[in-house]
Amino acid sequence: MPCTKLLISLLLLASCGDARRPQRPARHVLLITVEGLRADHTSALMYHRSTTLLPVSAQQRAEGKALSIDDLAGDGVLFSQAFAPSGDGGQGVLSIFSGERGLDQPPRPMLAQSLADKGMFCVAFVNDSNQLPPGVEAGFHSCLRLESDLDVLIEAVRWFGVHDFGNCEGVFVWIHLAGPAFPFVPGAFSDPLTREPVDFAQLHIDRDSGAHMNGSAAEREAWWTRAGASLPPPADLERLLDLYDGGVSEMSYQLWFLLDYLQFVTRSDRALDESVLIVSGVNGVELDRPGIPWGSSSEPHDSSLHVPLLIRHTGGLKGQRILDPVVELCDLAPTLCEWFGLGFPSSREGRSLLPLLGQPFGVERHSAAETEQVFLPPASLGMGGNPPRLTVRDERWRLVVDLADSGSSPLALLPESARLFDSLRNPREERDLAAQHPEQVSRMLRLLSDLRSDPEPAPKESP
Repeated sequence: MPCTKLLISLLLLASCGDARRPQRPARHVLLITVEGLRADHTSALMYHRSTTLLPVSAQQRAEGKALSIDDLAGDGVLFSQAFAPSGDGGQGVLSIFSGERGLDQPPRPMLAQSLADKGMFCVAFVNDSNQLPPGVEAGFHSCLRLESDLDVLIEAVRWFGVHDFGNCEGVFVWIHLAGPAFPFVPGAFSDPLTREPVDFAQLHIDRDSGAHMNGSAAEREAWWTRAGASLPPPADLERLLDLYDGGVSEMSYQLWFLLDYLQFVTRSDRALDESVLIVSGVNGVELDRPGIPWGSSSEPHDSSLHVPLLIRHTGGLKGQRILDPVVELCDLAPTLCEWFGLGFPSSREGRSLLPLLGQPFGVERHSAAETEQVFLPPASLGMGGNPPRLTVRDERWRLVVDLADSGSSPLALLPESARLFDSLRNPREERDLAAQHPEQVSRMLRLLSDLRSDPEPAPKESP
C-alpha cells in the first residue's frame, strides 16, 4: 500500500505545473456531480485503464488544456476515501446540499440558499433522466432539469458564453451528469484535442473475446429473470466492465470539453482560477458481485458507496496532494459554508474539510485543537440493501449490520448479524472476518453508535 500511495503521488506531481501561484480568494463555486462513478475505476486513483485521463502534449499543457479529471486531481486535493451515504444517487446529491446523510430522515438542502443569501447567483444544469428527488433545486435561481448529459453540456456552455463572470458578486454553478450509471451504453463524442470521433462503446473492448453483452437494461432483465441466473461467464462479464469503463471515459471527455470552453470564454475574468472546483461521484455501481444484478447500487459496500472526490482552487489552495482520511459527501456543505464565511448548523452531521485542506488563502485558520476535534474519528456511515442494513467504514474496516423493522425510528440494530470486512486487503468485501476479529466488531459497533446520533428535529412549519 505505501508503494501505491508513492506512485500516485509521483504521477500527480508529474501532471502538475508550477505550484507557486498568485494567492487569490475564491469568488465562485463550480460543483460537478456524477452518478454511478466508482472510485476504483478512475485512473486518478490508480485504475489500470486511463479512464479519467486525456493525454496532452507539452504545448497543450502550456496552453492550459490539461483539464482531465486526473489533471484536476493533480492540481488540487484528491480524497482517496470519500463515501456516499447510500447507493442512491439522489440521496448522494441531497447529502451534498444538506450536510446530512439522510439515513433516518429526509435531508434538508440548504447550501445553495446559503450561497444565494451571500449574494451568489446560483444556477444548475441537471441530467434528470434518473429522476433526482424533489428539493435538490432549493435555493437555486435557475435549475434546468434536462434529459441527457449532452443537453446539460449544451445548456451550460450556452450560459457560460453569455454570463459576465467579471462583474458579479459570485456564481455557484452545479453540473449534474448521469455519467457511466446503468445502462452501460456509452455513445460517441469527439476527442477534444484531435477532433476525431471516439466510439466509447468500443474504446476498451477486446474484439477477439467472442463476448456479446451490450450493457442494455433489456439484456439485464432477460438475464436475471432466467431460472438459476448468476453472473455471466468471464468473457461476457469482462465486456460489461469494458462498457462501463467506456462510459467513464466518455464522461471524462465531456467534462474536458466543458471546462476548456469555460476557461476560454472567461479567460479575461479568470473564472476557473477563481472558482472552488469540486468533482464528486454521488454513488457507485455493482459490476461483478455474485448474485447481484450488474448496474444496481443498493449494496452497502465500497462498490456502491466509494466515490472519487477532488477539490481544486488554483488561486489559493495548495494542490498536488492525496488525503487518506475517510470523508463523506455530507462534509461538502459545511466546507463550502466555512470557505465563504457562512454559518452552518452544528447539529447536522457534516464536518468542514478545511482543517484537512490546510486552510485556503483568504480563510481564517483553525487551531490544531479544532482540527483534532473535527476529524476524530474518521469514518463514514451508510445504508443499503433490502431488507435495510447499516454500515460503518473507517480507513481499513467495514462493518455491515442488519436493521430490525421494529416500528421505531431510527430502526434498531441487530448486533448479532454484524459482518466485518477488511476493505484494504479484500476490496471486494466478500470475506466475513467477524469471527476472527471480535474486538474490531465491538469497536466498529461503538463507532456506528457514535456516528448515528439522534437526528436534528425538523423545524415546525409556519401556520
